[in-house]
Order: sequence, then C-alpha cells, then structure tokens
Amino acid sequence: MLSKSTRLNENKFIYTSELTPPKGIDLSKLINTASDLNMIDAFNITDNHNSKMTMAPIGLARKLIENNIEPIYQITCRDRNSMAIQSDLLAAYSLGINNILCMSGESVKYGDHPNAKDVFELSSEELIETITKLNNGYDYANNKLDSVTNFNIGAVVNPGSNTIEKELKKFENKIKNGATFFQTQAIYDPKTLNNIIQIKQNKNIKILAGYIPIKSVKMANFLNNKVPGIQVPENIINLMKKTNDPQKTCIEISKETISEIKAIKGIDGVHIMALGWEHLIPKMI
Repeated sequence: MLSKSTRLNENKFIYTSELTPPKGIDLSKLINTASDLNMIDAFNITDNHNSKMTMAPIGLARKLIENNIEPIYQITCRDRNSMAIQSDLLAAYSLGINNILCMSGESVKYGDHPNAKDVFELSSEELIETITKLNNGYDYANNKLDSVTNFNIGAVVNPGSNTIEKELKKFENKIKNGATFFQTQAIYDPKTLNNIIQIKQNKNIKILAGYIPIKSVKMANFLNNKVPGIQVPENIINLMKKTNDPQKTCIEISKETISEIKAIKGIDGVHIMALGWEHLIPKMI
C-alpha cells in the first residue's frame, strides 16, 4: 500500500537528490539548498553517510517537511538493532515522514568512529520486510501495533554489479518483501539498466536511475577503481581530460546522460548525487 502524500507516486518523470545532515546542529544551509532546487521532487537524507557520524536524518527530514519539501529518510542496518530501527520508524511516521530508503550501510571501520561496533542484525531485505509488517499493523516479532503506518518503501539496486545474478535475485526479493521504488547505483551507460527493466515488467514499482556528475578525471578514475558497480566510460574520461572548463563539460555530459536515461522506457526518474554541486543541478536537467 503506497502512501498517498508522496510526490514519488505522481505519474511523471521524477527527480530526486540527496542531502547529508551536518556534523552539528545548524540546518539552515541545507534548507536553503533544498528550497532553491524546486525541480527536485524529494531529497534523500543520508544516515551517517560513509560511516561518518552526523545528525540523525529524522531531524533534517522533519525540517524539510516544515518547509514544504519532501524527504526520503534513509535508514541503514549498520547502527541499530531491530527494536531501535522500528522505534525510529514509528517516530518518523508520527512526524509526517512517509518515504523510507532501506540500505545495509558501510561498516564503521571505514568511517570516523572505527572503534564503534557494527550491528547488522537485519539485512536490507529484512528491513524492507519489517517495514511492510509495520504497514500491516505488526512489528518484526509479530506483535500487533496500536495503529498502522503507511510507508512508501524504497530500496537500492546495483545494475552494474560484478555479481549481477546475485544482485538481481536480491532485487527480486526486495520487490517481494514490499519495496515500491528503487534508486540505482550511478549509471553512465543506459544499457546497464536493461536487466532490472526486464524484471520490473508487470510489477508496481518505480526505478530511479542513479547519476553522479563527473567533476574531474581523478574522480572518474576513483569511481572506476574503488566503487563496485560503477563504470565511467572512456569517452567521458577523455572529454574531461581535454576540457579547459571542467564544470562546463561536466554539465554538458550530465545533461546528455540524463536526457538519454529519461528516454528509456521503464525508467521512472533520476536520482542525482551531486556531491557538493547541488547548485548546478538545474543546468543538468
């Protein structure tokens, strides 16, 4: 059952982006950034992104709602057990937060609190199942709730995965468990999306293709060498090598790539991870 009050369910091409809460309490800059991007339908609010401690996403998500901006509350399995996750979800729903994006999360050993402890009691698939139970009036342990939620459940998928059969099986399991929208890993070759589009057929889900603007050759090489499932093509790297204006070239590449993605039947939107270049998003779409 989809939440009625989310722009993600509208019958149009969807644009989402993301915001990382501060390592502090001042939200004014992020609110101003989101307010200026009125072409974005909803913003992911990251959950201790890259295992670096920040404000909990529920705080920024609520502030966005107060400013008539729609949030997507990311929640990872890394930091909380099943009880804490469910408590946070009930609190979020009571504050008007309808969209949830379920993620596993990176181990704390890669972040700024390497002596903290990973939890990972739930997998991302089990987290989706848990939220579906909340929507049906029961908690993870099958105890009846006093009242039900109506979350719009999101998940991630990596169509460029090196273990694509395993990834597609997880994709199907996430759909079975109740996910209604998906954001993909960053895509630069639209043909990469074919496998998940085939699985999507006759299923009531939406797919938003991920996109990270390429700011430099160094960034492209980092993504290719360090981030599983991302492959920045040589033609894009060559364009960035030759340019005297990296920002202008990045915008041109982004506009062309997003236009190609938008033309694909079966793709419902684009999730733009601008990584500090959010102010350039209007020029990219």
